[in-house]
Amino acid sequence: MSYITTVTGKHFYPLNPNPQDIDIDDIAHALSLICRANGHFKHFYSVAQHSIACAEEAIERGYSPEVILGCLLHDASEAYLCDVTRPVKKHIPQYLRAEEKLQDVIWKRFIGRELTNVEQQQIFEIDDHVLSMEFHLLMPEDLNEDYRKLQSECVCEYQDPLEVKERFIQLARILKYEITMREAEQLLHTKENADRLQSLISELEAYYTSDEWKRDFADDEKGLLPKKLPRGFLSEDGIYNLLEEYREKSL
Repeated sequence: MSYITTVTGKHFYPLNPNPQDIDIDDIAHALSLICRANGHFKHFYSVAQHSIACAEEAIERGYSPEVILGCLLHDASEAYLCDVTRPVKKHIPQYLRAEEKLQDVIWKRFIGRELTNVEQQQIFEIDDHVLSMEFHLLMPEDLNEDYRKLQSECVCEYQDPLEVKERFIQLARILKYEITMREAEQLLHTKENADRLQSLISELEAYYTSDEWKRDFADDEKGLLPKKLPRGFLSEDGIYNLLEEYREKSL
């Protein structure tokens, strides 16, 4: 059998991934139940928690929404491939190729383009710094002192997997629509690619009128989201003004 069955019932082919089959619910669910360090931490600490910690660090460093979302999704391939410990992984070139291919497809699926080398370097640096903190807090020895470079709070406490899954999905959703909104604003002002702009506006309007947006907006009002999270789309005036400007220019 060349496919795996995901929690949402999809048949997913890890070695020949179809971007349309990549589902944020599948990714968040699987990563929230997979333990980091091959299970050798002092308590259960999921890959999803690590991914959220990386995203929060990128937020604190003032990186772009694309890099923040890239951090959140940087281990998403593990939802479909599982992981191999670093000392072993480097000796399995076929696995490394499959992992790189799938990871690139996942990033492009949610970010909408390939990440630049500089963006990937930012992501991998944060990944290493968060790993250093995880060793510092959850292992019997330090890996190095890179954890001192972190600008965010990374406490590595146990969290309920379901709550982690929901937070992962929410962050991914907000960042996706933030990226979508910025692209729509750019196309609206440059007057390029009208078909693409119309598609983006339809996506934004559907989210803006949904219960999901209301929940995200309410959570933001309660202070439940990171303070420095890019959140133009959670501003009522921001999205309303964009939609109105689009309608006016479409007349």
